[in-house]
Amino acid sequence: MHFSKGLVLLFSFCFTSTFASFLTGTYPAPIDLASNASVVAANWKNLSRIFDNSLRGNSATNAADAFAAARNVSFSVGLFSIHDPAASKLQYHHTSPQTANAPNGTNIVNGDSIYRVASVSKLFTVYAGILNLAEEDWNSPISEIIPELTTADSENGSAYTIDWDEITPWALATQLAGIPQFGIAAGDLLFAFEEAASLKGGSSSDSAIALGLPPLDISVLGPCLNFTCGVAAFAESYRTQTPEFQSFTSPGYSDGAFMLLGMVISTITGRPMESVYRQSIFEPLGMASSNSTTPTGVDDLARCVITDNSFYLEGGLTSPSGGIFSSLNDLNKFGVALLNSTLLPSNVTRKWMKPVTHTPSLTYSVGGPWEIHRYIHPVTGKITDLYTKLGDSGSSGGATVLIPEYGAGISFAGASSDVIRSDVDNIVLDSVINAILPALEAQAAVEAGLNYIGTYNSTDRNLNSSVTISLDKSTAPGKPKGLSVSRWISNGTDVLLEAFKGVHPVLLPSIPKPNEGPGPVAFQISTSLQTNSYAAAPKSAGVIGPFTGAYGTNIDWMVAGNQYYGGVGVKLFVFDVNAEGMATALSPAVARIKLQRRG
Repeated sequence: MHFSKGLVLLFSFCFTSTFASFLTGTYPAPIDLASNASVVAANWKNLSRIFDNSLRGNSATNAADAFAAARNVSFSVGLFSIHDPAASKLQYHHTSPQTANAPNGTNIVNGDSIYRVASVSKLFTVYAGILNLAEEDWNSPISEIIPELTTADSENGSAYTIDWDEITPWALATQLAGIPQFGIAAGDLLFAFEEAASLKGGSSSDSAIALGLPPLDISVLGPCLNFTCGVAAFAESYRTQTPEFQSFTSPGYSDGAFMLLGMVISTITGRPMESVYRQSIFEPLGMASSNSTTPTGVDDLARCVITDNSFYLEGGLTSPSGGIFSSLNDLNKFGVALLNSTLLPSNVTRKWMKPVTHTPSLTYSVGGPWEIHRYIHPVTGKITDLYTKLGDSGSSGGATVLIPEYGAGISFAGASSDVIRSDVDNIVLDSVINAILPALEAQAAVEAGLNYIGTYNSTDRNLNSSVTISLDKSTAPGKPKGLSVSRWISNGTDVLLEAFKGVHPVLLPSIPKPNEGPGPVAFQISTSLQTNSYAAAPKSAGVIGPFTGAYGTNIDWMVAGNQYYGGVGVKLFVFDVNAEGMATALSPAVARIKLQRRG
């Protein structure tokens, strides 16, 4: 097929601008994370050595200083991948002196050690809801599901009254309900004043007056003084509190929202949450070390990381928010199941793993209940989205980090009664991220080179058509990276010269292979630059802002599907890939031809 002048002009219109890459990544996800030949495994071994030297006090490097406090925290951290099961063997465990000498539980941590994972529990709760609730349940007013949550009468208006009729289970799951963080008396200053008075004598009024507050009777807090109260008392106490925001206005972290979500799921399913977790998640995924109540069996208790008595506290109402126990190996199974859509249709997973709102940070968004961090690759400036849920409560911490672009993730659990535990958890997580994210990108580039680069030719000797794919290894800031179309001849026409004015476009993955066997892998052409809209603003504009640079950075998503020829996308390239991931043929779809890989 020969390109007409009209089609050449169409190409020229599409590809002479610079625009940003898609969220699907630069290369197909890597399938080798754990072998001796993998960049990921090499970086993991290097990081492990740094941990070893630092935690054992054998290094005087800056890294050692950063990790010095980690000596007093027991932690387990590891990788997982839907493409490489062996990645789950890449683990690191550190046993603190506190754990080594603990009178109860384990004295050495490993992949089967049981930690309380704190607010990672919220992710389990939303997942359980998605598995068990219908779409209409998520969008129903919570007051219809939990009748105790009727909107309280208030003479002072909406600024003092939570409108429960506007709050839905999805608002709870996405931190957009606009309600207080705890919802019970235990989180109230008045309750703290009463407790102080009972311990030290005196009156709660004294504490209130000392802060310039009017004395109040504790009865104003409602019937739920702690997390051992029942559903009705909890709802009664919550409904009389003042709102933080109108629903669906601004994210506001709320533990109580997930306690209420647990009540919603339990009410709709007619089962206690302990049963919902076990039957919907733990048993189907083989998570034998996970539970929503404190482990009681002798064998399980012997594997628990117990740093203080808070480990034994029963979750009760708080289990959906922070009461789940798990091990690193179980968290890895959980992460693989989420990425692999083991229990959900894949389209439901893709819909779920998206931002719902933003925080004031440019690199931090919120989903249901995702905490989405935008990692900036240090060399290229490329953005990779991390779908995470962090747990951080008292002596316990945890994290599930999903990296959909690479089909991989990170699990973490930590425990210590030392107040520095929270900071240490984040230092360890950032160290792993900074070592592994560039390695995943580098390994993906290596595999893309092996699997795709080469020349693809027409088998018809009378048809002068071929495409050469190379690997753009440029490290210039902002320059497009990826599989590059370095030569494209279509029936004698030099497409790069005529349509791209000599620019070599890159191919970005758009639709992965649908199964483990052979199949098609789709890419979209891009000539993108990685930059933000302010940096992309032309100097000639005279004004720098979000709009003057918008067309220099965001055109990709605006024009991704705007040019077709005979119903076929102009930018679509489809590779035939065998079961091992090796490309055997290439179809520049608009040219209606399949080219065979040579060599």
